[in-house]
Amino acid sequence: MAHENQGHRARLRARMQKEGLSSFQDHEVLELLLFQYLPYKDTNKIAHNLLNNFGGFAGVLNASPQQLMTVEGISEVTACNLAVLKEVFRRYKLSDSQKISLKGLSSIILYARRLIADSYKERLVAVYVDGATNFLYQEEFTSENVDNVNIDCKKLVATATRVNAAGVVIFHCHVSGPCQPSDADCHFTEKLYFALASINIVLLEHMIFNAAGEYYSFFSEGKIKETANKFVQTLN
Repeated sequence: MAHENQGHRARLRARMQKEGLSSFQDHEVLELLLFQYLPYKDTNKIAHNLLNNFGGFAGVLNASPQQLMTVEGISEVTACNLAVLKEVFRRYKLSDSQKISLKGLSSIILYARRLIADSYKERLVAVYVDGATNFLYQEEFTSENVDNVNIDCKKLVATATRVNAAGVVIFHCHVSGPCQPSDADCHFTEKLYFALASINIVLLEHMIFNAAGEYYSFFSEGKIKETANKFVQTLN
């Protein structure tokens, strides 16, 4: 029985990873949730009992821990973990509705300055966004050297792929002097653009700030467009 139980659980997990939950019945979703708390019990039977007792999936998630514990096989730990799911979903919806949008130069400048303010060493921040330019993930690179920070393009590309980004925005600070890009800045920007474009991800912007509050925008100065044209030429 234990062997059959493990096989059933493995099959459900494999389905979830391949298809998501759209093809799952309610009791199967509950089983997935129960697996981690009930390693040796018949979660199929418990899932059905939960649905029957509370009138459906929503009823289960609306139930209090005390109510859930009236179902045979549901411990206090399991009940608390099931009961918190609705609150987790509410928190997710609230966070999702407050997504940071990086659409437009002004919003990028505001966000960038908040992240790299008062830097005494050169820092580079990469922000990964979805197709609507909503924030997905942020990654920061620093250096012990006040003059430069070395970044491996492969690391940024790997992260962009992992978070399923549609675009990347990068910005860094020049601790002293003007915010005009160096030859190394331009070379890095072109290299990163080409690497991302090869997997259909767009480098949307590279901005450089300095201690005086000035900034240089590769997009506004037409450098992103020039690089995009170079990339297209390599395909012909």
